[in-house]
Amino acid sequence: MSQEGVRLARDALADIDLVAQLRGAFSEAQSIMAQTLAEFGLTEQRYHLLLVVAAGGSDGTVQGLLARQLHCPESRISLLVHELGDAALVEALRDRPDRRRVLVRITLAGEAALSQAICVQRDALHGLIATLEVTEVTRLAELVARTYLGLDLCVSVRTPPQSKRPARKGRARLGPLPAAQTG
Repeated sequence: MSQEGVRLARDALADIDLVAQLRGAFSEAQSIMAQTLAEFGLTEQRYHLLLVVAAGGSDGTVQGLLARQLHCPESRISLLVHELGDAALVEALRDRPDRRRVLVRITLAGEAALSQAICVQRDALHGLIATLEVTEVTRLAELVARTYLGLDLCVSVRTPPQSKRPARKGRARLGPLPAAQTG
């Protein structure tokens, strides 16, 4: 086998290894997220519903639209809304102009639970890539683009520009520190 063939085979194995690492980290992040959601009394489906309802704003989201957005039967959405309503995370109200329609709005308790769950999810996802080197992250982005999107692109890493301003030095204190700041 030529050196080029060996290099290509090695690169292919490295890509597979990187995808395996990502899959393992993703699985771990999902597990952490599921455990955390359970602490809030949420399943993944309830969490998704809460996200969609929150995105609907203060006017609320029509229950039938929730069914379409979550790709669930309306009967399942109705049950989820009832469960989240019992937990005081959402409220369901009849639409004034059309009493047949049910509007679902997130409550303050729902916003608080959702905010905490989002923070935990962000931390879990950060943990997913925190162990990867920058070169692995760029290779992964290229691999995902090529494999799943059919795009052949090159990802480069930009470092933040250095400030052109000189560093400011602190001023010398002219007198003793006030008593409240010592000790």
